[in-house]
Amino acid sequence: MALIPHELSDAGDLATDAGGEPVFSQRLSSRELAVLVRDMPPFSGRRLTISRAPASSGPAMIENRASADAASATLENGNLRVRLDPRTGSIIELRAKGIDANLVDASGGHAINDYLYLIGDDPSDLQRAGPPRITVGERGPLVASLRVESDAPGCHALSREVRLAAGADHAELINTVDKKRIAAASYHDREGKESVNFAFPFNVPDGEMGLDVPLAVIRPEHDQMPSACKNWLTVGRWADISNRDYGITWVTLDAPLVQVGGITATLLNSQTNPDAWRKRIEPTQKLYAWAMNNHWGTNYRAYQEGPVTFRFILRPHRGTTPAEASRFATGLSQPLVALPGRGAAPGAAPLIQIDPPEVLVTALKPSDDGRALILRLLGASAKPSHATLTWPDRKPGALWFSDTSERPVRKLEGPIPVPSWGLVTVRAELAE
Repeated sequence: MALIPHELSDAGDLATDAGGEPVFSQRLSSRELAVLVRDMPPFSGRRLTISRAPASSGPAMIENRASADAASATLENGNLRVRLDPRTGSIIELRAKGIDANLVDASGGHAINDYLYLIGDDPSDLQRAGPPRITVGERGPLVASLRVESDAPGCHALSREVRLAAGADHAELINTVDKKRIAAASYHDREGKESVNFAFPFNVPDGEMGLDVPLAVIRPEHDQMPSACKNWLTVGRWADISNRDYGITWVTLDAPLVQVGGITATLLNSQTNPDAWRKRIEPTQKLYAWAMNNHWGTNYRAYQEGPVTFRFILRPHRGTTPAEASRFATGLSQPLVALPGRGAAPGAAPLIQIDPPEVLVTALKPSDDGRALILRLLGASAKPSHATLTWPDRKPGALWFSDTSERPVRKLEGPIPVPSWGLVTVRAELAE
């Protein structure tokens, strides 16, 4: 789904593709125009025309039409069902087509997207958001959402929006914290230390957790050195929790710090006693986003204030791979870019295609000397791969192994060997 800024879509609400066929679209409350873009390959473009037309001119049939019901605080789109707790505004039910389970584990007292605020370092002092006001945000049929407005400790206001798009296999969470400056006599004392957290307790029995890190996926505890920090960890774009039958991919777009199993990032100021640190991470299916804190002594402000937005994505699945999770998360962190159309419309074919799917393109750029394209390929799998590059329109003159210098090192002939979790740099010479 593409979001077209209002300054580009003020001509109207009807989008058509290059062949003149209507494309399903919806004007959002933000004045953006949401457009459903199907089957668009990577490294390609598509020309859409925005015009004024009655709603009846749009597509007559849309599969899995999304709908919102504020009375029951429920969103459904044919693939997913999301239900909010009217007492807290958090998600107490998440179900996906083909998975016979509620993916929310609320047995520990927290539900998905619970706002948790802590002053000091005692998790028993956690505070939650006040009674919510749940209303329909976007009414569909392409995008439907529920908005949850709450008073919340540490905030002037807390807004949480849950979105579903028609036919989508994932839910979007958009949390806006209008942070209030903590008033404290000393920011070194417990009374001056605070943290903002969002809870994600998943119900995936016996599920194993994997965290995306640069050029790898790690399992907490199993893949950490004994002296590694276990009170909090960092993720690149996503985490996944899966058992043998199903699982869920969690994408974080704005909050890279996570706590695994509970609120464990409670070490205030500098810590010189090794006994203060967490020693072990037990198997768990619970994540907590550590969105904001002022726990450390640093050279920047000891408080935070003003509106900040944190976005999360929930994607249930019946089996995935690190490569697929990375493609999905990258597509969200690098979304489709809407620009004014000029000149000839782009062709439907992508610039380049890469096989097998376990090989990811982490970078594609012109070389510094302007004579080639530089590709960096990652083998996102436990097994080595041999990558094949296909150039539908403009085949390069020659392919070379390269490195950070971008110079041709060794000529490539045939499939490109890509090691397991290894990175390969390819220089594709531009044909004259």
